[in-house]
Amino acid sequence: MENRADWPWHHLDVEIAADRMTARARWKPGMTRPDPLPPNAVELMEQFLSVKGVVYGIRKEGVAELLHAGDEWVVVAKGTPPGKGEPGRLEWLISRKEQAGDGGTGADQSDAIRIDLRERGGIESVSAGTPIVRLIPPVPGEDGIAVTGERVPAPLPPPAKLHLGRNAVWSEDGSTVVARTAGHPVYDARRKRLDVSPVYRIKGDVDYAVGHVRFEGSIHIGGTVKAGFRVSATGDVVVEGAVDGGLVDGGADVKVGAGIYGGTQGEVKAAGSVSAKFIQQGRVSAGLDLVVSRSILQSRVVAGRDIIVQSPSGVIAGSTCTATRWVKTAVLGSAMATPTTVQVGLPQSTRDRWRHLQERLRELEIRKSKLALALQIAERRIRQDAGPLGMPAVNGRVKDQVQAQLTAVDEELDLVRREMDALSQDVENFREAAVWVVGQVYPGVKITIGNLTYVVHDEMKRIKFFVDGGEIRTAPIP
Repeated sequence: MENRADWPWHHLDVEIAADRMTARARWKPGMTRPDPLPPNAVELMEQFLSVKGVVYGIRKEGVAELLHAGDEWVVVAKGTPPGKGEPGRLEWLISRKEQAGDGGTGADQSDAIRIDLRERGGIESVSAGTPIVRLIPPVPGEDGIAVTGERVPAPLPPPAKLHLGRNAVWSEDGSTVVARTAGHPVYDARRKRLDVSPVYRIKGDVDYAVGHVRFEGSIHIGGTVKAGFRVSATGDVVVEGAVDGGLVDGGADVKVGAGIYGGTQGEVKAAGSVSAKFIQQGRVSAGLDLVVSRSILQSRVVAGRDIIVQSPSGVIAGSTCTATRWVKTAVLGSAMATPTTVQVGLPQSTRDRWRHLQERLRELEIRKSKLALALQIAERRIRQDAGPLGMPAVNGRVKDQVQAQLTAVDEELDLVRREMDALSQDVENFREAAVWVVGQVYPGVKITIGNLTYVVHDEMKRIKFFVDGGEIRTAPIP
């Protein structure tokens, strides 16, 4: 039985997996293997596997195991899977710094990564023509080999995504993004968008010597914004001194080195986050977070995400604070029972908009399905009416009309999904809405979460307020 022709091949089963990456064999139930085995049994078995189409990755140990096995399956060959390769990536050519954290909670508070070169808290700018980021193309993995000997092509990894915003342009070879003008690069990681926002610098105070300041970009003020003066920017506003009755409006973050004193007319607004040492008699609104080092007193403040007073002795008192997710402080209210209101949760208008978008998305998906079916019918009729008695022109117009409607639906679907993506984080934040007081809460504090209200009548310490079971509940903070 030392020749292949003498081997009892009919006693063996061989199976090749659907992905062709493995092959297995066994002795058929009830059949017996040759006994004794010939000296060249392994070689004969490999020849048999080759006849069955298994020509690559044959495991000698698997073949040896099969020769002594019963009717159980034994893996006798393994192919080489294709390599995964490396996806495309962004290679940053300038330093990057993530936005400030979450006030010690451990949660990630950053929606975007700010690309900036800073000196002593200032915002540095890049010069026109400065390379900012290079797109590294994906690297495909090595092709695999099936047990049948066939080549298994490796999939191409996805390329890196980058959308260019204001003042960011591609280099001539299309591989690198450079600054079109001097400015401050800002990368929004969620939208994969890069902008270069120009920076305007004022060495001293914003007062009569300077006048009102309006700038399409970022502003760096070395002194104080005096009462009655307006500072407006589409980018960041950094004030090294204080905002003393001035009006500051930032299209990104507003960072105040000292405090914010509103007086009778002062106000600070930011589409991003606002940070300051304290706020007194102020009106402040932030699209993202409001982070204060010491206190918020006799003020009205609003944040699109969190309001955080960082100091272990930080205070919120005599104020109205509104946030989407969290309000955190050491002390809430005062021993004099000063009226203090804290509101957290998603505004009703945003919740209504989210439900409307969900309903519209379902309607559009149903309409798209019907239009796709109508398009198929129109195309079939065009093929059927191709003869001399048909009406291809009429059916062609019908097809064009259906196709136009389908394109309009696809465009609206894209808009709806984009808006839902933008709102999804706010909806998620609403589910976590809570008020954290790591020190003491005094009577006179009113807490509203969504549509529910809780009035504090007795002093409480180290407490968290949250919604559970349709009502506001409290839990001690460890």
